[in-house]
Amino acid sequence: MTALTGLVDAVHLTQREQDDLVLAQALRSTGKITTPGQPFETSTQTEIDALIARGVFKFKMYDPNVHGDIRIFKSRIVNEVKGKTTDQPYKKSRLVIQGYNDSEKALVLT
Repeated sequence: MTALTGLVDAVHLTQREQDDLVLAQALRSTGKITTPGQPFETSTQTEIDALIARGVFKFKMYDPNVHGDIRIFKSRIVNEVKGKTTDQPYKKSRLVIQGYNDSEKALVLT
């Protein structure tokens, strides 16, 4: 088992994400993608930093008396290789939030 295989097995990924993870490794080995670190590590950190800078997240200490009835939405990072057919492919990460059937989801997703 390679480190890449272990990474794919360790988390739930769609087939497309698995394919992009393998492609990112292949593009790195040929020198087309030169980003340091683990696959998508830098693009994921860039996405999170941008969301924090735009004020998307507010960090608060959890208090069951205050936050006990707040609904937590499922979320995950989706990683893709963009520009696959160009000379300069790059890794892109984005945060996806599952909104459910909630009348307030417009406030969360817009």
